[in-house]
Amino acid sequence: MEWNLENARFRMTVQATGAELSLLWDNKGQRNWIWQPQPDVWNNSATQLFPVVGQLIHNGLWQGERFFPLSAHGFLRYQIFDCVEQDATHLVIEAHDTASTREVWPFSWQVRIGWYLESDGIRVTWSVFNTSDETWGYSSGWHPGFALPVASEPGWTVRFNSVCTGPFATQKRTLQISDNAPGIAAFPLLPESFNHGAVYFSQSDDNHWAVCSPDGVEQIVFAGNQQWLALWGIPGANLLCVEPLSGTTDDPCFDGQIAHKRGIQWLNAGEQHSHWLSVRFPADSGR
Repeated sequence: MEWNLENARFRMTVQATGAELSLLWDNKGQRNWIWQPQPDVWNNSATQLFPVVGQLIHNGLWQGERFFPLSAHGFLRYQIFDCVEQDATHLVIEAHDTASTREVWPFSWQVRIGWYLESDGIRVTWSVFNTSDETWGYSSGWHPGFALPVASEPGWTVRFNSVCTGPFATQKRTLQISDNAPGIAAFPLLPESFNHGAVYFSQSDDNHWAVCSPDGVEQIVFAGNQQWLALWGIPGANLLCVEPLSGTTDDPCFDGQIAHKRGIQWLNAGEQHSHWLSVRFPADSGR
């Protein structure tokens, strides 16, 4: 099952399994901006992350004496979404807890994702609902991959609208944050940038950033309200993952208690949190 949206410039496809964006075809450039799965590189396109982000070094989380055997990035990417509403350029889909999710995370939840196809790109919204009778903590995020010639054309850069903190490099999928990390306004995408895995940045309230080609032209422009940004790719591959996240992969010294996990957001019974991201492709990008 999949859903398709289309306007004068773009055609996009969202899969029911995992709410994965598998196509964003640009009529102007005659290209698909979204990475296509390759088993020997990365076998996904745009993964949804919930209720955890990144690697869990204890193969799960504890909440007091309760242990939740969660896997890396959680289980939302495996869930089947249902359509709530749709027209030519707008789609809202949702998933909720099932017997299988309650085996590893015993809470009632609902995640609703809105897709909005606009004249110069897409806007995505996420609403996380606590439909249980107790408070729980979670992290969420999106892990889209973009098909860009970052390996074959040296000089690509990610440029930030305001100074953010980082970069923080991962080691064996864990992340240690330095208390005296520098501020950064631009991050060059070098052949060795992702030799050890993803690189994280802590963003300000003014979360705008752009992926720029070697000639300095903005190819993809992002804005959103998540605190963390991770960049990731496979050395030698023309793939760049740009991941807005509310949390991070585990610290190597993390004790496994969810209350101590970096980036956990607590959601009370009956309440909801909202997140959003804008992804624009400037018409004068030339690519």
